[in-house]
Amino acid sequence: MFRRGPLMDRVFASRGLAYGPHPVLAAPLADVRMMHSTVLGWPRRIAARAFLQLPLVFCLCVIMGLAAGNAEAQTKAKPTKRRPGASKKTPPPPPPPVAPQMVDDPTEEDPLTGKETSAPVGSPPPAEYRPREPIPDSVLADPAPVPAPTPPPAVVTPAPKQATPAPKQTATKPAQDRVPPTAPFADPVPSRALPPPSGLAGLDLPDPAGDASSIEDSVNALLSEAVVTTASKRRQRIKDVPMTVAWIPAEELEGTGAFTLCEAIQYFPGLECRRGSMRKAAVSARGLGSNYLSNRLLLLKDGRPLTDPWTGQFYADETTPLSNLKQVEVIRGPGSSLYGSNAFSGVINLIERQPSDLIKEGNNIGFDGRVLAGQDSTFRVNATAAGRGGPVEALASYYGFGSDGPQLFNNAQTGLVDTNQDSQVHQISGKVKVGAFALDADFTDAEIGRPGGTQISTVGNCGRCHYTPSDTENVQNLNAAAQVDTQVTDNLRIFGQAFTLYKRRVVDQMNMITGKLEPALGKRRRYGAEARALLTTGNLNVTFGGDVKDDLVNNQNVLAGLTLDDTTQTIIGGFVDAEYRPMSRLVLGAGVRYDSYLIPEEVWSERTNQLSPRASIVFHALPELTLRTNYGRAFRAPTLAELAINQQMYAATLLGNSALRAETLDTYEAAVDYWAFDRRMRLTATGFYNRAKNFINQNLVFGSTSQFQNIGDAQVVGFEAEVAAQLPAANSSFDVAYQYLDAQALPYGDGPSSQLDYAPHHRLYARARTNIGKVGFAEVYALYVGQRFDPGFLVESTGEVNRVKLPDYVTASARVGVNINEGISVSLLGTNLFDSQYEESHGFPAPPRGVYSELKVRY
Repeated sequence: MFRRGPLMDRVFASRGLAYGPHPVLAAPLADVRMMHSTVLGWPRRIAARAFLQLPLVFCLCVIMGLAAGNAEAQTKAKPTKRRPGASKKTPPPPPPPVAPQMVDDPTEEDPLTGKETSAPVGSPPPAEYRPREPIPDSVLADPAPVPAPTPPPAVVTPAPKQATPAPKQTATKPAQDRVPPTAPFADPVPSRALPPPSGLAGLDLPDPAGDASSIEDSVNALLSEAVVTTASKRRQRIKDVPMTVAWIPAEELEGTGAFTLCEAIQYFPGLECRRGSMRKAAVSARGLGSNYLSNRLLLLKDGRPLTDPWTGQFYADETTPLSNLKQVEVIRGPGSSLYGSNAFSGVINLIERQPSDLIKEGNNIGFDGRVLAGQDSTFRVNATAAGRGGPVEALASYYGFGSDGPQLFNNAQTGLVDTNQDSQVHQISGKVKVGAFALDADFTDAEIGRPGGTQISTVGNCGRCHYTPSDTENVQNLNAAAQVDTQVTDNLRIFGQAFTLYKRRVVDQMNMITGKLEPALGKRRRYGAEARALLTTGNLNVTFGGDVKDDLVNNQNVLAGLTLDDTTQTIIGGFVDAEYRPMSRLVLGAGVRYDSYLIPEEVWSERTNQLSPRASIVFHALPELTLRTNYGRAFRAPTLAELAINQQMYAATLLGNSALRAETLDTYEAAVDYWAFDRRMRLTATGFYNRAKNFINQNLVFGSTSQFQNIGDAQVVGFEAEVAAQLPAANSSFDVAYQYLDAQALPYGDGPSSQLDYAPHHRLYARARTNIGKVGFAEVYALYVGQRFDPGFLVESTGEVNRVKLPDYVTASARVGVNINEGISVSLLGTNLFDSQYEESHGFPAPPRGVYSELKVRY
């Protein structure tokens, strides 16, 4: 808790704030890059010129900042002149009465700057994340010189007395660090039915109608809890992250009314997902799209890869339920310097709830139950219970989902009823944590239909070109992991984990000659492990470590000459990532990763090891203005499916290619974040340039047969802009984001360039949310997507082959509800409110309007 005094007055004055009756109106918003940057699309030539000028402007600001840093250093040498009043009043600062709450380490390390500080924190919950660095430099220099000489002796004595009661606190809160604990993000705990306004999303802050004193709690929470881990594998304030990072609380995902990750993620700027037949889903970021047998975006769950060993895809359908999530962290930009292959255009990290997230302070048990029902015989049930006994915390959860589906291919003329979009999904999961050790596992069993498509003449896009309406699929997934996370010394923390993934998939597909269903069995297995450490020395924070993944795939549809045991690969990687603060306003970052591939030569004859570096600068030029720029190199190794598949389909054949070369990507990005109107409005502008080499895609070779090939290079120039504003008087907020893309495929040789698949020039996102009094809430999500090309081709009757161009569309979803009391709420959800008729993939229409109701019970 901030103590009111000259320093606190200066903090509030520097932000144009005052202690007043409207805490949210006055509280400074953390620089939470929640609303996912995007850009105004002025003419390309003017925008490109402005983008090229950004580095020059940035350099000038850095030079000015360095000069300010020299002046700051000189000023720090004369603390008595900076605070003459404080020196006269309190020469030896008295020990605060809350000092005994400081446990474990009397000279606590600042989790954001890496410096040691003995200044105590009054409120235990945010102490481990407490940043000592509000933005203004003049304020930053004040706290350290005065209290530093005196408090250490005062705190050392009571520290042992706290050793006995400490375990209860540390059992629920991990020790301070930048290395993620079992769940990489352990705070904050969202408890409102509606996410707080955009800049505060995910923070459990006081109600805006509260009393004036709650402003101190708001400021403390904002400065201490706006932390992410995915961008650097250590705790980091979002404002210090050089890349474009989104922080999406689970409540917002639920607010979209979506049942799958693919449906939900498209409402968040910079991300897109298209659904196709057979439950296929392709997720991509910033125009670097994925096909249905590869993926250029990495999915993690609590930092562990969930990508399929065969396709590199993650199944964003019902087999990956959005249950027990706490929030989602998204990186838009290359992540290979930490995560290796597949982290090509971005990273999505699904962060699950831990037992302590369900247990209120003072209790030993907690419960969360949800029941949803709606049209098409749809139901969703989720029940989670957590408990604590001594040093042990545990959680158990069940998730069930069933639906007949929207029946997209009913035909009234023939009387055909589409019964192939049904799904039944069951998942059980559990977590146990004892001190520094943790175990978690989940098992999913799903029986799902495999809806086809209407355009079976479309080829070159596996997943739609074989339409057999009686297909069914049964999938079992097992994920398990064990972790250890411990503080070895004051400056060293280590984290280790081992994980495994098993997947069994049986597809009953109709033989179009015999008319009988024939089963095809596919198995995937992954063993993996990771060890990393965080070393903190003064202003330098270094994360280093390594990981290994061993994948084995048994698939019957492989090229001639290969056996079921040939499709295997072992990937060994090592990484180091560092952050250095030469001055309080400037954050320099760099990192590199090396990946080595062990894979049979007959599967990948052109295999290569990869080096992925990155470098970044973040400069807080003013309290309201932050400039950031970064460079990153990423790669994507061809998937086992791209290398070895031999899929004979109803209307087409798809072949792998062992001579594929790995894709590489160089990304340059510059951005400006500005807070206006007393920090009630946030403006973000981002420009980026991507150059990809050896782009892999399906290419028609003859007739209806296609093969994966390196088709050339790709170039993406993009601009993103976002406006996010809060209306405290109405307890509401909104944000609008725009993205412009010029994504071009550059074929080898002198061939003409063409627009990349599923890379529309324009995308527009809008979200609004409001609390109605203290009981009601409402939120709306809307999306506009411009014209884009489908990955498939149409073969005309003349034999001419043409690309498929899909028209633009608008869609929206909403949720309204009431909090009956502190533990019960009901809500009504609507999807595709305008009942728009559009196709995300050619021949596969989007579902019509849907209406569902949900009951939540919390204890």
